[in-house]
Amino acid sequence: MVNVKSFVLIVVLLFSARWVQSATWIDRVISWTINGDFKRAETFLQQKITETDSALAPCFYFASVLNSKMNYQESLDDSKQFEQLLQYIIHRVNKQLNQHPLPEDSLARLYFYRGSAYGYLAYFEGQTAQWFKAFKDGLKAIRDLEAAVQIDSTLYQAYLGLGTYKYWRSTKLKAILWLPFIKDLRKEGIADIKHALHDQSIRRYMAMHQLIYILIDYQHYDEALMYAQQAIQRFPKSPFMWWAYAHVYFKSHNYPKALKTYQHLLTLIEGQPQAIPSQWLACQVRIAELYRRMGQINLAKQAAQLILQKRAQFPDNEKNRQRLKKAQEILSE
Repeated sequence: MVNVKSFVLIVVLLFSARWVQSATWIDRVISWTINGDFKRAETFLQQKITETDSALAPCFYFASVLNSKMNYQESLDDSKQFEQLLQYIIHRVNKQLNQHPLPEDSLARLYFYRGSAYGYLAYFEGQTAQWFKAFKDGLKAIRDLEAAVQIDSTLYQAYLGLGTYKYWRSTKLKAILWLPFIKDLRKEGIADIKHALHDQSIRRYMAMHQLIYILIDYQHYDEALMYAQQAIQRFPKSPFMWWAYAHVYFKSHNYPKALKTYQHLLTLIEGQPQAIPSQWLACQVRIAELYRRMGQINLAKQAAQLILQKRAQFPDNEKNRQRLKKAQEILSE
């Protein structure tokens, strides 16, 4: 287990002086994203891209923001722009890699961006059931990210991409594609993500968020809870972090604490300027389900009834149809 309190506070020189100078705006973008302020992050990055002639860093973080936004809003509305940004990054890196010779810090930076772009593509392809494409692009991501950390072992963001792909390839992709030759790299993937926590910038919390869900899947609930508590202490108004925190309690069957946590999350969702009806629905369904599991049937039915009264507000998609079905089942018991 990584004891994050024992880390010595250091200034991480990720690539070059230019990268360090840009770290401040990158951290602001990440903070806005974690707190669900996608509009602010997008507006800033659009301006940044205009000012820097489509430099790699703003394009990469714009793609990162869109990825988080699509996941949170459960929408593919930004998928075209998302894929265009990633293809642009890959194309531009390929072009720069053909310009020899390049210093090592530049090589590490380029391999990181291209590998991360392939990693995002693989994740998106997995989300849209393009499993073989996801497997293929994931291998490209691993190749580039490993090359990046071989050049610069302090490139902690690269370890997040490596660990995430190794873990989920050993679980979801292996099960879906039925590839028995794939090694179980779950422990190695977790170790890589923990290595990413050495980054003392705000970027470590992106790694921590992913680690929480992986530890839940790995059934290491106590460890997941430890990181989730750190995450909400740093970002007390972040729906992303509170979803992860609540999920630890739910999956570990600590229903009273899960209920309290989801109720707090619901107030955060309701107070968001960019509130998403599907997020309210998902949270309220979970609250109704928790009341049912705790034997508080009347409260469960009240929560379900409130959901069904608002059913016209929710986008018509498969996830929401399943949520409404669950609410109807609880109400009908």
